[in-house]
Amino acid sequence: APEQNRAELEASYLAPRTPAEELMAGIWQEVLGLKQVGVNDNFFELGGHSLLATQVFSRTREIFHVELEFRLIFESPTLAGFTVVVEEAKKNQTERKTPPIVPVSRDGYYMQVSSEGSIVKD
Repeated sequence: APEQNRAELEASYLAPRTPAEELMAGIWQEVLGLKQVGVNDNFFELGGHSLLATQVFSRTREIFHVELEFRLIFESPTLAGFTVVVEEAKKNQTERKTPPIVPVSRDGYYMQVSSEGSIVKD
């Protein structure tokens, strides 16, 4: 089990600077069982591994309402780096245009996809 402190990393501690970093630090602290996580801390150097990363992703999805690829925590393992990835994903997600809902005439027909994947006209 990881230790409850980060004594060997204490000299390089830099507190979270933004609300997003504070939220992410809270997630990492909870998952890793630590009292303090700084923005330059590496998830894996703090005792994280792939199973704990799945918990981070689950909590990140709940709090930030964003879907991420699992590889991203390996590519950006620091708190600051991973938070940037999450914020970019959130920004890109909200920038996508949702197609408008268009009314359909009840006199015509519409297409529907069956459970087998074929198109059914009604």
